[in-house]
Amino acid sequence: MSDTKYEVLGTDWQNDDAIKCCKNPTDTPPGCDCCYDSWEDELKKVKQDLNKAVEEANQLNEEFKFTSAERDKLKSWFDDLIKADQLARAVCDQLDITSSQTEKICTNSGKTVEAIEILFCMIRDLFEQIDAIVVICTQIENCIKCLNSDELPENSGIRKCLKQFEDKLDAVVKTRNDLIKAIMAVIKMAEVLHAEICSNYGLGEIICQWQVILGCNATSGGSSSSGGGSGSSGTGNCDLVPILTLPISSDPYYSWVKTKYESDVTEANDLAAKLVAANKKKEALLACQSSLIAAIKEVDPKELCK
Repeated sequence: MSDTKYEVLGTDWQNDDAIKCCKNPTDTPPGCDCCYDSWEDELKKVKQDLNKAVEEANQLNEEFKFTSAERDKLKSWFDDLIKADQLARAVCDQLDITSSQTEKICTNSGKTVEAIEILFCMIRDLFEQIDAIVVICTQIENCIKCLNSDELPENSGIRKCLKQFEDKLDAVVKTRNDLIKAIMAVIKMAEVLHAEICSNYGLGEIICQWQVILGCNATSGGSSSSGGGSGSSGTGNCDLVPILTLPISSDPYYSWVKTKYESDVTEANDLAAKLVAANKKKEALLACQSSLIAAIKEVDPKELCK
């Protein structure tokens, strides 16, 4: 038996401050401690609130994990889109440089064709003049032969000089065919090179078309002039989504990923704040439950009223 001595309370025991902790004070308390029943009821309510808080915290935690995982995946994909857009712009920059150089080459090749044509005309005129000189030399030779003068023997000075001059002319004439073939080959190559660079189907036009296809002249956020689109495309049942247009930063899918990522960042931050508040509430209820359990154990009638 306990050594605790019980004393009879006076008639004013209900005015004591200790009675305020009792839920429904009566003339005869139901237990050995007037707060025991109130704490029991309060513990039941705290347990219910704690279970609710735990469930809310668990749900918020799962939602936060899902949203943050989606946010991280979108961040990774958005980073890849940014890199792809930067690489596409780098390609456009190189195409712009190549286009500028192509224009210079086109101008130079055009001037080269003109220069070669002038050179051809000069060579043609040269051989025409040589042919004319050959005719004159032949006429002079025939005239000397026709005169048959003793003063102009075959090996005389003037006839010897004329013979040497004719030999030189003949040597030059013999180079005509090879020289004409060479100059014609050069003209052909120059014309082909100029056409392959400067014609409507040349390198310059191809680069220009690639710049249009890649949307190199489009501004970020503007409409792209290239075909395709971010919608479905393909034949039969094979649809590829998305199909990006260039520049990528102007594509609707790029904007959607960016908006969705920013939305997930905001939502994850809000969920994180709510989760912190829910965990605080849960921890507070856990502390309250522990305190009530400890207090109830101290005033348990089974222990005090033995």
